[in-house]
Amino acid sequence: MSVELVKNYFQKMDLRNSVPCGGDVKIPAVVGFIFPEQLKELLQKGEKPFILDVREECEVEKMPFKAQGAEVKVIPLRELMDRLNEIPKDRPVITVCNFGIRATMAKMAMDLAGFNNVKVLKGGVEQWNQLS
Repeated sequence: MSVELVKNYFQKMDLRNSVPCGGDVKIPAVVGFIFPEQLKELLQKGEKPFILDVREECEVEKMPFKAQGAEVKVIPLRELMDRLNEIPKDRPVITVCNFGIRATMAKMAMDLAGFNNVKVLKGGVEQWNQLS
C-alpha cells in the first residue's frame, strides 16, 4: 500500500467536526458507524446488508452474531485482504467484531481496496446482543 493511497483516503474525510476543539465530537459519522438500533430497523424492513464478522472462529463460536434474515460471513481480520473477493461490492456491508476496533480497521482497509458502502457496527457484537 502506498503512502499516497493512504494520504488520499484521509484527505477525502472531513475531520474538522471529529476533534474536540471543533465542538461536538462526531467521530461515528466520520468513521462510518451504524448503530445497533439502525441495523435492527434495516433488517426489520427486509433489507439484507452483508454482515462481515472479522473475529477469529473461536470468538464466533463462544458468542455468535445472531441477526435473523441477515447473511453473516466470518472472515478473520488477518485473512481479510486475501479474501476480499468473497465480499459483495453491490450491496451494503456491515463489519462487526466484539467491540468495534477490528471492524473499524476492516472498514478502512476495504475503503482503500475500493469498497464504497461499508459501515462499522457501533459497539460490536456486545451491544448488538444486548439489543436483541
